[in-house]
Amino acid sequence: MLLMTFRAVCNCTTSAVQMPDVANVLRFRPRVTSASLSREDVDLRADEFLASELYDSESEVDRTLGVDGDVLTAVCKRLGDVLNEDPRAVGEKAPRLYRYLCAKSSRDFFFDERDFFLGESALLAAGASRLLGKKEETELWLDRADANFRHTVSPSPQLARVAYIRLTLRYQTRRHEEVLELLPSVTLTFEKLGMENDEAKCRFLEAMSLKELGRVEESSTKLERLAFSRRERVDQSLYGMALVNLGDLRSEKGCFDSALAAYKEAMPLLQAANRHYALADLKVMVGGTLRKMGQLTQALGAYRDAVQDHVNLGMATRVAYLRILFAEVLLEAGKVREAEWEILAALPTIDQEQMVPEGFAAAALLRESVRQRNPDSNALFELREYLQASN
Repeated sequence: MLLMTFRAVCNCTTSAVQMPDVANVLRFRPRVTSASLSREDVDLRADEFLASELYDSESEVDRTLGVDGDVLTAVCKRLGDVLNEDPRAVGEKAPRLYRYLCAKSSRDFFFDERDFFLGESALLAAGASRLLGKKEETELWLDRADANFRHTVSPSPQLARVAYIRLTLRYQTRRHEEVLELLPSVTLTFEKLGMENDEAKCRFLEAMSLKELGRVEESSTKLERLAFSRRERVDQSLYGMALVNLGDLRSEKGCFDSALAAYKEAMPLLQAANRHYALADLKVMVGGTLRKMGQLTQALGAYRDAVQDHVNLGMATRVAYLRILFAEVLLEAGKVREAEWEILAALPTIDQEQMVPEGFAAAALLRESVRQRNPDSNALFELREYLQASN
């Protein structure tokens, strides 16, 4: 936040331009709080707000948070730290923080703090919604974040983060050419601002879009470059995710041993960072590789664990897709009844969330075949193809 500015006053004459030699310091209103909180008090108040499920009155929230920038910073940091670990919790608490800030006047805050924290809480809510597969909610929260960050003194870093999440939405809807077109500008912003971790995330997204477009060699090169660069200021889990996808590309080429080696190297990086979402996806990749190797029993174990992990994370739409994929492998292994259970568990979410309107016929045919206790493998495959395109 900007605490000082120089006022340049030019007195123009016919002979010369006189430049000022005095800097005027802007006087901002003081904080409402009369005394600064200690580090311990800040941490206690942040923890109290995040641990509480509901508050009986706004006065209780005021007592905990007030309009103290240090407390609000601590709350946002804690939510950001657990975003990938527990998106459901962040999806509940970040909107609550946003609503609390909305009810406050900007006069209660120091300079642009209200706008900044409104933007941060909205961005956290957007990140949680994206991980939970709620596209429309994600877009709305991004709009809210964008609208508030624009009123801060230095909006560029935060607006670039908003732009990055918008690009991940394009990735999820398979608009990969658009991602590759728009990504360089966002990457350059992060590079110029010295935001190494965010820049690395852009490099990863670029590699993933290339992978989805079938540009395998380009994707492999970029993933290898990212996976083995290991810069200290970059989240180590990002290197782990690069290794996971590098392993998947190797698996597609039939290089199963090197694929499993990449998965093995990725696991401790993801575990150390508590990246439960990435670890759950790692199990999906491992299951796919084991399936190609003909090791169906081990593949089923990996898929079963992946489904349960995504259930624990509250990722309903992702769970529905994985149940259909799991059912396909179960049928391949001759486990018809178990396949029926997975299909029946997935279909309500697919219908409720309207995950694949174009796959309605396949879903209806699959539902009828399960009702007759004879799952249609062709309908199952077709539905899984539709779901895979949106997951």
